[in-house]
Amino acid sequence: MDTSPRIYYWGFTPEELLLLDAFLQELSAPQSLVIEPEHAHLTVHEILFSEKKAGEELVPDEKVMLFFNVPAELIQQIMKGAKTRDVPRPIYAMVTKENIAWKFSDLVDHLKKEHEFMQRRFSGRKENGEGH
Repeated sequence: MDTSPRIYYWGFTPEELLLLDAFLQELSAPQSLVIEPEHAHLTVHEILFSEKKAGEELVPDEKVMLFFNVPAELIQQIMKGAKTRDVPRPIYAMVTKENIAWKFSDLVDHLKKEHEFMQRRFSGRKENGEGH
């Protein structure tokens, strides 16, 4: 079982992938792979460790960058560096003991809800003059 660090992309265009790959190469980031629409209904574990395809495709409606065994310092560098670069701004996520058993499509749904909640919370704080 290959547990080497990897970064997975979901929902990016080919042009966006080129920008991201160039940016990540500058940081000496680990291998990056694309999660294809036919893999969306597999578990995260199956995506990481098998060649399975679920068959039914899911059309991406959100960009996700999923980190597997990537050191926290590098994840921070990527997130901080992406803010100053002309690269897409995805939802960032790490593979955990809990979410590795989830279907990837369920993980994306969870991430989208979490992201929307945080955006509402942040915009509410800005409106109240709390966000500085």
